[in-house]
Amino acid sequence: MSQVTRKTFKNLTDKHINVIEDFESLLETGIANLTMSDIASHLKVSLRTLYEIAPSKEDLITTTMDRILTNIGREALNSMKDIDSPLERLRIYMRIGNEAAGPKLQKFDGDLDKIRGAKEMIDFHQNYFISFIKSLLDEAQEINEIKNIDTQAVAISLGGIARELSIPENKKTLEDLPEKSSNMVTDLILESLNRK
Repeated sequence: MSQVTRKTFKNLTDKHINVIEDFESLLETGIANLTMSDIASHLKVSLRTLYEIAPSKEDLITTTMDRILTNIGREALNSMKDIDSPLERLRIYMRIGNEAAGPKLQKFDGDLDKIRGAKEMIDFHQNYFISFIKSLLDEAQEINEIKNIDTQAVAISLGGIARELSIPENKKTLEDLPEKSSNMVTDLILESLNRK
C-alpha cells in the first residue's frame, strides 16, 4: 500500500472522517469521470479539505477503501470476541469477510482497476485476512477441534473464495449471490475439517 494512504489514514480528523463517510456513498455511484473539484462540489466541501485528506483522487479512493476494509475487520473481531471455539470464530470471521471481499468491493470494482495503489491496498487487506484465517485454523488444530491439515493452503483457499466468486464472469454462472455462495462453500470446507 502506498505510504500516502497509510499516513493519511492515521492523521484524519473528525471533519475528514465525515467527508470520507459521505465519499463512501459517492463511490458507489461511480466517480471515474469526476475530478477532485467535482468530488468536492458533490460533497459540499472545499477542495482544500479534500487535499487535506489525500493529495490526489487515487489516494482519496484508496484511503476511503482502506477505512472501509479496516472498519469491517474491526467489526469481525468484535463479533467473535466472546466465542471460545476457534472454528466458530472462524465461521463468523468468514461471513463478515466474505461480504467485504465480495459484494462490498465489487461495488467499486470499475473504479478500483484504474486507481494507482488500489490493488496494493486490497492485497494488503486480503493478506491480513488470510493470515488471520490461518491463525484461527492453527488454534483449532492445536486444540484438536479440526483434522491435521496444511493450514496455509486452506487459509489461502478460504481467503479467496468471495473475491473469486464476485468476478463478473463467475458471478453470472452462480445460482445465488456471491456472498451467499461464498458462505456455502466456506461452510462445506469448515464442516469437512471438523473432528465432531
